[in-house]
Amino acid sequence: MLSPAASSFQQEEEKKPEEKAAMVSFDVPPTVIAGEDRENILSRVEDNLNKVRSLKATFVQRGPEGNVDEGTIFLARPGKIRFEYAHDNPILVVSNGDMLSFVDYEIKQVSRWPIDKTPLNVLVDDHIDLSDQDIEIPEMIRFAGLIKMSVLQPDQKDQGYITLIFEESTMELKSWEVVDVQGYTTRIALLNPEYNVTVDDAHFTFDDPRPQRNRGPRR
Repeated sequence: MLSPAASSFQQEEEKKPEEKAAMVSFDVPPTVIAGEDRENILSRVEDNLNKVRSLKATFVQRGPEGNVDEGTIFLARPGKIRFEYAHDNPILVVSNGDMLSFVDYEIKQVSRWPIDKTPLNVLVDDHIDLSDQDIEIPEMIRFAGLIKMSVLQPDQKDQGYITLIFEESTMELKSWEVVDVQGYTTRIALLNPEYNVTVDDAHFTFDDPRPQRNRGPRR
């Protein structure tokens, strides 16, 4: 869903620069979490997610082709989220609480989906319930001090799914991965998050680049 224009890091022959945010490494063999341990972790994850009513953070995104982009994310529950890309990137992804809009200012195009029909809904729902019968968590694993869990909505397979990654000691959300219906993965890592801060509603609107006659109905 999120696939803005590519950018790359230059590499030196003898020394590579450090990335601005390290993505999750899967070098450490994971262990499957089951039984009472799984239920306890699910409860802790729910509690922590539900305590976060708003968020502002820097994010680093790695796209399906390895391209890396960064920007600022704003979140306000229920339903509102904004990915504001840096460095003159023409892409904006924003939800007004109802519709998630993918805006490309370069080609003057807007694509829209109901936010509750996308994988991001698990982050912005008014009350997050991971035991809901409409949600599947096929496996939860532990590795390198992290907890990784995929969240699927079987009735929305055409929108892909999201995998959440938490630091186990605090259950703080560190990153997530969105896998689209074609199997392409986009990874988002959060840096310096600020929780439960005041976020102006203006962050969840956008300037529509489409000619007036080509615009669909506003919701």
